[in-house]
Amino acid sequence: MKKILFILLSAFVLGSCDFLDEESKTQIPLDNYFNNEEEAMLFLYGAYYQVRNTVFGTDFMYLTDTMTDNIDYSSTNVDRKGVTYLTLNVNNSLVKNIWGKFYAVVEQCNILIDQLEKRPELSPANSENIIAEAKFIRAWAYFNLVQLWGDVPLMTVPVYSIKEDNIRPERSSVDAVYSTIISDMEWVATIVEEKPSAITVASGVSYPLTISRAAAKTLLAQMYLVRKEYMNVIETLKLFADGTQVNEDYGLCPEYKYIFDTRYKEREERKKEILWEITAKSEDKYNNTWHREVAPSELKGASGEKIEGATNGYQSYTPSYDLFNSYDTGDMRYRQTYQITSSSKPHFLKGYDVAALNQNLAGPNVILLRSADAYLMLAEAYNELGAPDKSVFFLNLVRSRATLTGLDATLPHDELADAILDERRWEFAGEGAYRLYDLRRTGRYLDVMQKFTQRVVEMSAEDLKQSFVNPIDGKKTPELSVPFIKLSKNAQPRHLLLPIPADERIANPKLTQNNGWN
Repeated sequence: MKKILFILLSAFVLGSCDFLDEESKTQIPLDNYFNNEEEAMLFLYGAYYQVRNTVFGTDFMYLTDTMTDNIDYSSTNVDRKGVTYLTLNVNNSLVKNIWGKFYAVVEQCNILIDQLEKRPELSPANSENIIAEAKFIRAWAYFNLVQLWGDVPLMTVPVYSIKEDNIRPERSSVDAVYSTIISDMEWVATIVEEKPSAITVASGVSYPLTISRAAAKTLLAQMYLVRKEYMNVIETLKLFADGTQVNEDYGLCPEYKYIFDTRYKEREERKKEILWEITAKSEDKYNNTWHREVAPSELKGASGEKIEGATNGYQSYTPSYDLFNSYDTGDMRYRQTYQITSSSKPHFLKGYDVAALNQNLAGPNVILLRSADAYLMLAEAYNELGAPDKSVFFLNLVRSRATLTGLDATLPHDELADAILDERRWEFAGEGAYRLYDLRRTGRYLDVMQKFTQRVVEMSAEDLKQSFVNPIDGKKTPELSVPFIKLSKNAQPRHLLLPIPADERIANPKLTQNNGWN
């Protein structure tokens, strides 16, 4: 029986590479595909389509940041409320959807890698670069799977080639998954170019690649950091800095706002910081994406002016009272991360782009890797290795951009560790999984969440209606007519990992459940 392959020819783009415009879905015989590098590149773009499908929907964002002390959720969706309030169960649709989306990414990459390795007639150099990109994407998917679920099925060959008795795989250990993806990423980092390059096929058409050596090393360093392999973090990130000698080819955007404003996407200083991003297609705008959830119910410009005729958002995803009030005085990120509309309630300014909306452009990119993360990982690694002088050097690079005073290397280890964690919270607020993964990695999730809930529970209704200083104009807002939610997040040990979706366990009885979930 001839194997049939479902090909997704993607409708999305990455970075500034507008290499695909239209979405098409075609079923074609596998034996008739992968005959040349052009077909392989189209299949690679299909893998990126799966990535885009994962991060542009609301599920991944809700499933990560809302499980922390960063986020309020003010709408009525039962499954989203379950995640936010930590009352979710094994039937939660967000949990099920994200599990399936990550494995769709894995399967698309597995097919591509398997097929290219079987076709020696193709250009070895081109095939190698395509495989490197596929292994990067697969490693990214598995990194998130492990962070969210712990032990997960490790599948590195396509389903069509798995023997009958292995169709339903058991969960592999976290160590086994890391061993595989770290090995893959170490290889990828030797293959991809220092800057994203391109493949020229026989027809003369050039197809852009999206992964750079800096992106590969940043993802690899994230893996080492979780495993507390601090010297490996430092060695891996030498591309960014050797000791305190910073590589000027990478670094921080001089102004934080440039990172998230579509108008500045081609600025060279922005490109130094953005290592990997997924770009929205123009027809998406703010419909059915995370951006619509973040955007306020009354869109305003950067100076607070009302935008007539703008498509307003839902404002269902907002900073928690705790996060909004946690910033140091004078932190420029405060002004460039939040805005307050006529509701007097803050929302994430960097989650949408008014200029893009007005000009009928694509919404803002979803940024997955940037240099600020590399600097803060170096700060954490050096602190854990007992080198506070080098630790504060990298920490202060990030603080300096935020117009904050640098910290002193005389800080005790634990205080410096707290300062780094706080800095990561302010730097990456509203950008997805950072806060959740940071709290779990440092073993602080339960303690932080329980103290957060206690603070909120003890606040009076009047406290939760208080005025705020508007980040945009510095003026005090009226008292809230609708108070902040008393967002009681009853964090328990079982919340250190998500439950394996019930439907997945029915389909595959070999999947054991995580502790504390029925």
